[in-house]
Amino acid sequence: MIRKLTVYLFFAVGLIAEELAVWDQFARTGLSNDNEQNGGHAFYRVKRTTDNTFHDLRIFGYGLEKDSYAYMRYKSSVKYTPQGKLYHFTTVSYQKNTRAELDLRYHFNQGFGYFINQYKMGHIHTELGHAYDMSDYLNDTRKTSYIKSGIFWDHDHNRFSIKLDAELFKQISDIVSTDQSRVQLFTELAYHFNKTWSIIVGYEQDQYLEQGEDPRSYFISLGWNN
Repeated sequence: MIRKLTVYLFFAVGLIAEELAVWDQFARTGLSNDNEQNGGHAFYRVKRTTDNTFHDLRIFGYGLEKDSYAYMRYKSSVKYTPQGKLYHFTTVSYQKNTRAELDLRYHFNQGFGYFINQYKMGHIHTELGHAYDMSDYLNDTRKTSYIKSGIFWDHDHNRFSIKLDAELFKQISDIVSTDQSRVQLFTELAYHFNKTWSIIVGYEQDQYLEQGEDPRSYFISLGWNN
């Protein structure tokens, strides 16, 4: 009898958790431009949210006339209380960018975040944590460490939505010969034809503080949401 009750309770909890969770997937394809090179890109994202958890996987890549870029990132975060503003996060990513002469880079960061403002149509939040990466992941074991900070704004208004991200990675180790400190900027503006289709324009840039490099790209996409 106790065993049966345990089984029933297990399935009940599972069904409730599944009902409370929200699954979303997104796909995009379109045109890109990077320093007068034209090309195309593809993007796929799947996320799962509950009252206090967030899981997000993104895969992105584009090909240009001479260069290519590939990026995969997984991020998870957990609020300390469902109605609270403080959370902790972990992010893992892989990146390859021939434009910036970047071999396969493995990146990891974790820390704490805080929702500065949560309102009906969006939110503003900030993060602070520790990060490290390996710029030649397959051939090197040396890690470069950073202090990571960022501020993020997401806003939805009727048929329009906007996203602004600004992250600073300040190098705190001297293992590599060149300073890898950088500011990463990302912005996009979307017009939603309906709940499924949208058109998106955007811009992204890595601004290296000491090296003077600033690989950047512009894109226009047709988006699909399910």
